[in-house]
Amino acid sequence: MLRLLQICILIFSVFSASAQEESPVPATNNSTNTNSGGTELNSNMFNTTVEEEETMELDSVSVDKDAEKLKEVKGVSVEKERKLKKAQTRALKQTQQYEVEPLKVEATEAEDMSTGATITLDDAAAPPSQSAYQLAPGYQDANYGFTNSKNEASQQPMQRTPSVAQQQEMDKAVGYFATNAPNSFEYHYFAYTAGNHDVTRIENLRAAEEIMPENSDVHAQMAAYNIITRDADSAEMYIDKMLNSDRLNANTLLYAEDLLLSVPDNGVLITHGFDDTYSVYKKQQADGVREDVILISLDFLQSEFYRTLLKEDGFQFPEQEVIDVDFLKVFCELNASKSISISMTTPKEYFLPLQSNLYVTGLVFEYHQEVYNNFDRNEELWNTRLSKHLINDAEDEKSKQLSSNYLPMLLQLRKVYGQKEQKEKVKEIDKAIDKVSLQCRKYDQVQKLKSSY
Repeated sequence: MLRLLQICILIFSVFSASAQEESPVPATNNSTNTNSGGTELNSNMFNTTVEEEETMELDSVSVDKDAEKLKEVKGVSVEKERKLKKAQTRALKQTQQYEVEPLKVEATEAEDMSTGATITLDDAAAPPSQSAYQLAPGYQDANYGFTNSKNEASQQPMQRTPSVAQQQEMDKAVGYFATNAPNSFEYHYFAYTAGNHDVTRIENLRAAEEIMPENSDVHAQMAAYNIITRDADSAEMYIDKMLNSDRLNANTLLYAEDLLLSVPDNGVLITHGFDDTYSVYKKQQADGVREDVILISLDFLQSEFYRTLLKEDGFQFPEQEVIDVDFLKVFCELNASKSISISMTTPKEYFLPLQSNLYVTGLVFEYHQEVYNNFDRNEELWNTRLSKHLINDAEDEKSKQLSSNYLPMLLQLRKVYGQKEQKEKVKEIDKAIDKVSLQCRKYDQVQKLKSSY
């Protein structure tokens, strides 16, 4: 029997990003996990993000390989320059206030699904008014150095913790503003953010909020702080601010409902980025959906205070401080008795060390140290539990792309129904598969998967 992953085009994660500013960088790799009914599914086959389009390898026609290589290198350089320019533009918009309305011009926007951050490239906007410190020679270097390092740290596919070099660059920028503009928004916001959810720095964040109370980045950090410190009312207030400003897409709440419903009773749901973490928290607090589920954010695990509270709840943690793929693997092993599920929107690199222990159930991968028959669980979820809002009523691009995370479950159901020769069931599942694959633009890849068995 052909493995499904051998003929699929891998699609990777977008759900997030800034967590704050967090957004995993998609990458390709062939990994499998064995599911009931003999179906082998790639553990992150359809884990999708909004900003990333699928990449297909085309049959090559005779081309000059050297010319192609040069074109590829040039493309990478241009793309890097474009990303850096967007990051710099975003940094300016975060820290400067306009005295006049910017010119009305066309702009290019990209939203990081894991962080919810919106980057706008607007070259023709009217120049902002600047305070004296913003005109100082070192301002742009410090501002850009911090923002770029934070963005790079947020986009690492294998760890949440900034690298040593990234942390040093952020701390350097904080030092610059501490000396040259200690009362500025930049100093206070950067000082808090550089702490990676260090709750002892909260006065810096409060000072930043006082200067720019409507800043959506401040709202995101405030929401995270209050989730970490378990102030549910305050956390929900800031999440509402993000919903009202469209920093958090309201349709992700629909996805979060089915994400929660996919978790076993009294289980643990591990999330990675912005949308899944805040949306799940909102559904639990506001709507009472699956309050039995314990939410653990990989991003928030950078906080010593957060880990301490979870230790008091009975969780065990690896000795290492860096939150990365190895940390998650050991965490799952240490807490295997707690019915752990991992959100599919997590970057696939985190799944590779765990692939032999992961089983597709709904919109999560359940961790099991023993062989687990997940067919019955998926059949129950599909037929009686999941709301399927994003399958039936996907209204925007983010919703359509997120709906692709239903596909691994549906493909497994289809395979087992086929083995049982339940033709009507196969037809029913085919309708759902075709609808989802069309709206998330993965139709051809999915048809290849279906024809393989």
